[in-house]
Amino acid sequence: MAPLVSVVVPVWNVAQLLPRCLDSLLAQTHRPLEVIVVDDGSTDGSGDVMAGYHGEHPEVHVVTQRHRGIGPARNAGVSIAHGEYVFFVDADDWVEPDFVSDLVGIAEATGADVVISGLWFCVGPLRAPFPYWPRTPVIRGDEAARRSLAPSRLPAFVWDKLYRRSLFADEPPFPSVLYEDLATTPRLLARAGTVAQTRRAYYHYCLRSDSVTGEFGVKNVFSVLAALDILRHELHGSGRWEQWHREYVGMLRQLQALVSVQVLFQPSSIPVAARLPLLRRLSRRLGELAEPPDGYELQPMALRYSDVTATSGREPLSRTLAVRRVPQPTRRGPGNDPAGNIG
Repeated sequence: MAPLVSVVVPVWNVAQLLPRCLDSLLAQTHRPLEVIVVDDGSTDGSGDVMAGYHGEHPEVHVVTQRHRGIGPARNAGVSIAHGEYVFFVDADDWVEPDFVSDLVGIAEATGADVVISGLWFCVGPLRAPFPYWPRTPVIRGDEAARRSLAPSRLPAFVWDKLYRRSLFADEPPFPSVLYEDLATTPRLLARAGTVAQTRRAYYHYCLRSDSVTGEFGVKNVFSVLAALDILRHELHGSGRWEQWHREYVGMLRQLQALVSVQVLFQPSSIPVAARLPLLRRLSRRLGELAEPPDGYELQPMALRYSDVTATSGREPLSRTLAVRRVPQPTRRGPGNDPAGNIG
């Protein structure tokens, strides 16, 4: 019997593009399939689109929550997923009909916990393949995670991959920052025993001027830094800091060059006079992020008052992953011993 596969689609104000995404999922040749669409506080009619698909297709389930961001939306969807495998699709993108069947076939044949595919970058009617040419079909999970620190070697995107759902069992994987892939993908790959790879492109990543990458501003810069801080804590907490430090610093340098080009030359909301001071702050912070963290650690955090509901009857959890200060134990001594003892 074929394994159940769950797909999580976070949605925020993409009513016009959502049908294309959902139609591509319902056209998958693989069954059984459950489609979990998470309405992250949309105000443009996306909720009506989701309700219509839920009413016509029993495999479509809708989760509704206040606007928390794409990371918590994905976490809420994963929390009610039942599939042996899970994957993610952004609501403005779409996938080929054999995406699930082919990747599940690879996973079943190799025993891999993650399968990575090629992808297309699309701008209107134009498309170009992402330059992904894996040399070996199967590698160790920790090696894949290390390679993902260099995006030219292995794409760190979260949505071109099929995951065994057991990789998500312990904590909410996604933080509530933009560019959450930087913070999440290496952690998920490191949990995998093996990772399979295929050059064939199934995923269509559609670039828009009003997307996260299209509307570039100060928030984008500090979101990159926040995602890198989470990754820094993961490397340090998992004992990989020394071993992977060279690749991690190389990632910092690549992102500094990329963000600098975007700040200086890409049309954005950043005032011209503020761009060089912003880049100086970026450089200082990246220097700090190259050093080991102190006094903070990664912790799961519940997002309260989010009124999360699901049509499936299962109770979703709206959570995120955050860097928080570690409570220091109270030192006992004269003046602070609750029992009044000395020594």
